[in-house]
Amino acid sequence: MTPLFPAPKDRHETASHRARHGSTIRRATVTVSLAAVLLSACSSVVKVDLPPQREIPAGFQQAPPGNGAPTDLAHWWRQWQDPVLTQYIDDALAANTDLRIATARVREARAIAAMAESLRYPTLSARAGGAYGFGDLRSPAPDDAPDLTSYAGGVTAAWEVDLFGRRASDAEAAGLLADAAQESLRGTRLAIVGDVAQNYAEARGLQRRLDLVERSLTTLHELERYADARFRAGDATRYDVMRVREQIAAREALRPALSSQIDARVRRLAVLTGRPAQQAAPLAQPGPFYVPPAPAGELPSTVLERRPDVRAAATLVRAQAARLGSAKAELLPRFYLTFAGLDGRVRLEGLPALSGTGGLIGIGADLPIFNAGRLRSNIDANDARLQRALAQHDKTLLQTLEEVDSAYGIRHGLDRRAERMTATLDVARDNAQRAKRLYEAGQRTLQDVLDARIDALQREDELVQTQTDDALATVRLYLALGGGWSADDEASAQAAARTEQE
Repeated sequence: MTPLFPAPKDRHETASHRARHGSTIRRATVTVSLAAVLLSACSSVVKVDLPPQREIPAGFQQAPPGNGAPTDLAHWWRQWQDPVLTQYIDDALAANTDLRIATARVREARAIAAMAESLRYPTLSARAGGAYGFGDLRSPAPDDAPDLTSYAGGVTAAWEVDLFGRRASDAEAAGLLADAAQESLRGTRLAIVGDVAQNYAEARGLQRRLDLVERSLTTLHELERYADARFRAGDATRYDVMRVREQIAAREALRPALSSQIDARVRRLAVLTGRPAQQAAPLAQPGPFYVPPAPAGELPSTVLERRPDVRAAATLVRAQAARLGSAKAELLPRFYLTFAGLDGRVRLEGLPALSGTGGLIGIGADLPIFNAGRLRSNIDANDARLQRALAQHDKTLLQTLEEVDSAYGIRHGLDRRAERMTATLDVARDNAQRAKRLYEAGQRTLQDVLDARIDALQREDELVQTQTDDALATVRLYLALGGGWSADDEASAQAAARTEQE
């Protein structure tokens, strides 16, 4: 039996022996490391070709021509010039729970990618141990058993030489999945910003409608008093009075409905900004309505490069192609390098110490011969996943082009409707003023004046609803264009997160 620690010729441990031992391990370690650097430069022989991308239209049919300065799509909500909206969105980007979840997923994906990358390189480990033994043999011999001391230590290294790129493909796929998680985070950011803007626009529109209801009720109550006085004087029928009261009841019924809808939007804004719904702060009265012009000069190519969902779909295609490359590389041989260097010493009290050094370098190969079709089936499955990813990317691309032109078209249609509704409101208000002047001249009754005023308020309510729809369509247009994120904002957020963790 070969001893684990063979004794040197002089049976004594010397400084020269320790020096030779250290240099042996260092030379072997450097040799393995150099081999790792040289062989890691080998590229994969397994290639996966992707089909060419479909032809992209040169422009959008409904987009206005770009003649002015480009719109800041990264912070499109600032175009509203509404500090309350801007504050809501800033709060949401800082504290929204969905964003925190998506951020954690990115960190997880990056860590998994780092683990996959680490498998491409050698592993080096060291171990050491020592022991001390003593005892009493309780024998007739005059002396007790001698004490024993020992130690052992060494280093081991192992590496799978990735000649055919299996590990490289795995690392590439993991890195691309991390990139896809980053795109998902960007998509979540867009969705949160859009959700805040939509709820805010709806709340403001509902507030304006509630104000119109109050103004209508003031006019209707005045009309009720006038009709009731005429009824008592015998100049009007009971029907005239009840018709006015019916209108009053209908508008009073709108009060709780509009108020509850406003409260629901405000509570939603609180949750989106990371606060309990019960801590939602009421909205102040809205200022004058304003909606920014539709962004002009946008091209399909730039939109597709900006949209996070399109970017994520393209990234997933590349990730699945890398997985397919890894699956194909499973059919090829695997090569391994191993190294072990050991050193030890054993000493019995009163006797010379025994010490020794040993090293081992190994090369191995593993070639799959029979696996009942498992590897081929894995290749087929990954190829099917690649085709699915390609189809999903194509679907996302087509949907994006459709969404942008549809969003432009809806915004354009609502702009035209708002223009006509504004003109109609101007006519209704002018009629109310004329009715008032005719009443003052004795040519019209007070009921004519109040009816004209009610009609103008109804036209204004229709305009408010159209303007709210216009604002919501504008939000959807910005989202369709992929606005709401920038690399600079992400870098600042990551730096702030690192500072907070430290």
